Order: sequence, then C-alpha cells, then structure tokens
Amino acid sequence: MSSTKKIVITYAKSLFQNLNNSKMPSETRVMYTQEGEEGATGAKVARFTPNIYIIGEELLLLRSLIFSSKKFTEFIQNPTNSEKKKLEVLLMIFPGFTVPFNCFLKVLTERNHLSLLPEITEEYSKILLQLKNCTKVKLTTPTILQESYGNLLLTTLKKLTNSESILLSVSYNPNLIGGFLLEYKSTLVDLTLLKEFSLFFSET
Repeated sequence: MSSTKKIVITYAKSLFQNLNNSKMPSETRVMYTQEGEEGATGAKVARFTPNIYIIGEELLLLRSLIFSSKKFTEFIQNPTNSEKKKLEVLLMIFPGFTVPFNCFLKVLTERNHLSLLPEITEEYSKILLQLKNCTKVKLTTPTILQESYGNLLLTTLKKLTNSESILLSVSYNPNLIGGFLLEYKSTLVDLTLLKEFSLFFSET
C-alpha cells in the first residue's frame, strides 16, 4: 500500500470516528421557498444535527464538483496554487458547509492535502457502505436489462454478496455478446458468452 493511500484511509477513518463518537451541536440553516401563485419567496429556519451521512453528502458534493470541471480539477491538483486559495474558492462556491466539515477542510488545508478530497470521499463512502452492510456492485451486460428482472436480480445479488442492500451500477458492452459481468469488492464473476467462446477456442 502506498503512503498516499495510507494517508487517505487515515483521514477517512478519523473523520468517521470523530463524527460517530462525538455529540455534534445542532446547526441552523435558513431555507428559501416559493409561496403562493405570485411566486413570493418565504424564509424558513431549519435546525439539524450534522452526522456521518450529512458529511458523506458534503464530500460527494465536492467530489462531483472536482470531477465535473477539467479546469477545477487542474486548479485543485496544481501544487503551485496555495491551499488557502483553494479553500477560499471551495467555500465561496459552497458557503453552507457544516461546522465539522469546515473544520475538516481546514485540517486538509494546513497539511496541503486538499487535492486528496476525491480519494478521501471514496474511502469514506466505503466505510458508510460497510456500516449499512451495503455492497457496491457493477453489472456489465451486452443489452439493456428488462425492468422485470430488477427485483430478482437484486435478491440474487444480496444473497451472492451476503448484503442487506445493493448499490448497483449498470453499464453496457455489446462486445460481450451474451451473459453478464459482475464486479463487487475484489471479486469478478464472468458469465459472458465471450468468455465461453474464449475457453472453447483455447481448448481446441
């Protein structure tokens, strides 16, 4: 395991443990909503307590921003840009982050590790999935799945992975001809016709 990977895992675990073991004070947010037919806006004050799931959403929000823009990715990854400037830009785009998440971003800033945010998000998501006994499964098929297969597929995957719930992502690859590929954790299940043909021709 590389030193960077160790750092990323340490950040993700520390963030999770600190949130899970501490009683966070509640925070107040002002929410603006449309009211009536004339489109008048109204302000609503909402109170909530930051928790491991809210912080997870904030991490995913930042990760999606970093990956959605090539320029922003370069800005975050560029070591010549100061960490303080990076943090200022992040907080300017998202001024409503929770107090614990703001504190975490400041720690990353002080240690010059803001560029590790996507990797930290990935590790933190794994912790949350493990906590909920949820498994990420990638399914690759040669054609679009019929809707009627959905429930049967999820039930089968739960048994196969010994999980309470499944986070399924589906992709299509017509080169597989038939069958499907399953990837979860470090396991690859290849039940494609392409593999069967390869085995057949290798034996003849």
